[in-house]
Amino acid sequence: MKFDGARSMKRVLRFTVGLLINVCILFLLVKTFSAAFGFAYDVFSTGCKDPTDTKVRVVEVLPDSSIKDVCETLDEAGVVKNAYALMVKIRIGSYAAKIRPGTYEIAPSYTNDEIITVITGGTLEE
Repeated sequence: MKFDGARSMKRVLRFTVGLLINVCILFLLVKTFSAAFGFAYDVFSTGCKDPTDTKVRVVEVLPDSSIKDVCETLDEAGVVKNAYALMVKIRIGSYAAKIRPGTYEIAPSYTNDEIITVITGGTLEE
């Protein structure tokens, strides 16, 4: 039996490339699931952006603002951790129709639930 070096090299190369592709696919799947978990955690958790920052920021919600506009305004003011997670939370909780235009004082230590309470006209219990 004769040893065919070129044929063996092709097999090794094919195995190595296949293994590399599988490792890349596995890495992408892990990163995707990690990002999805992080986003879902931001939507359903009771955390806040910065629990130590109690400095109040003034945020204005305009009369014809969409949910996206409101969340972007809150994000620009630096009071929400993830504007898209807040947007999803507002949609899931059916708070969109309850958002009232006005000027609000919100701190980064407020949770998403507290921010929703404030912009829907509710009062925070201290």
